[in-house]
Amino acid sequence: MPPEGKRIKGSACARAEAREQLRAELLTAARAIATESDGFDGITMRSVADRVGYTVPIVYQYFAGKRALLLDLVDVGFTELAEHLDRARCPTIQQREGGLLPATAMAYWQFAMADPHLYRLMHTLPEVPFGTADTSAPARACFEALRRAVAPEPGRQVHEWAHDEDAAADLLWAQLHGLVGLVLDGRVKGGGERGRLLLADLTRLFGSPTATASG
Repeated sequence: MPPEGKRIKGSACARAEAREQLRAELLTAARAIATESDGFDGITMRSVADRVGYTVPIVYQYFAGKRALLLDLVDVGFTELAEHLDRARCPTIQQREGGLLPATAMAYWQFAMADPHLYRLMHTLPEVPFGTADTSAPARACFEALRRAVAPEPGRQVHEWAHDEDAAADLLWAQLHGLVGLVLDGRVKGGGERGRLLLADLTRLFGSPTATASG
């Protein structure tokens, strides 16, 4: 990290990489502060600046304000969630979990439990578009992973949903989010250990999973 307030030097490419690295450090700092302070409500631009050893004006060069920082964190969260969900396509993971659907559900669960504050921010920050043309690419990727998980496949019977082709994915997201939220709020008997076991029953609501992974 360059000294506080010092201009980043080097080639245009090197400067761009340095700026992107600092931006990532600021976002990482915000996540760390949220973990320590039990959420993002108490985050300030000054607290983020202090964490990385920069002055507040430097932070404002990267984010117009706290909301802009939080919006970028939402995109980071959905990008990471999409990566987790994509790993469920691995045949080895599907074999272990019992199919694509339960593997996807487990990936979703593990992401939420690993960083609950970021997960909550992703789903509670006001005026973040979902289900519209303005939905971010990472959020759309997550939805596509859920839609893929409930798509008909050989050996698995699925319900017929009355509304539209996205109904099954929307309902899966709702069920997963509901279970995760109840566990995080301490509203499920048995806590996280039992909540994780309930995932198997949840996926059965959407059909009988195959015994082996598809190719």
